[in-house]
Amino acid sequence: MKTLKPFSSALVAALLLAGSAQAQNQKLPLRTPDHREIRAPDRHEERQNAAERMDDRMDVAELERVLTRFDKARAQRNNAAELAAVDNRLRELLRAELAEGSKEKLQARAETRREWGESRAENRDDVRDARAETASLAARKTIARELNSLMGARSPSQLNRKRDLIVELVRLGKQEVRQDRQEQREDRKDRRY
Repeated sequence: MKTLKPFSSALVAALLLAGSAQAQNQKLPLRTPDHREIRAPDRHEERQNAAERMDDRMDVAELERVLTRFDKARAQRNNAAELAAVDNRLRELLRAELAEGSKEKLQARAETRREWGESRAENRDDVRDARAETASLAARKTIARELNSLMGARSPSQLNRKRDLIVELVRLGKQEVRQDRQEQREDRKDRRY
């Protein structure tokens, strides 16, 4: 009987070790964090995104005001002083938009690199966002070059083209606002999982 006690003790120990090893290998179900558990970087990113969305909406509103001023100047027999003021405001807005676009493009690329490996869906979203920022910036640069060549122009065809370009800038701005809302929905969805 004395020889059975050490044997049974060894057997019990082996079973316990095997059971604990098996328990360690089992994956526990992931728990969905509630809104209070969002990490500080996530809250910072949320605030930054909210500020960018507000800025994008204000940019669209300002471009729409410039378009209205442009149309009024044209209605007033091509009011030269007002058209010159519109040209100056467009230069300011485009300079700011291109600087902001370059910054957003760099941020989108950095986010893609920083968050690479999270999940395939999130990686695809980040890559898509970076590509959208790149395309948006390229379109704005093209419009800015053409608008720059039309600054000070007063022929009807040139003024019509300038108006078309301002309308295109408004359209791009509204598209960016829609993309911001879509990205916000995706971020909320990602936080739930």
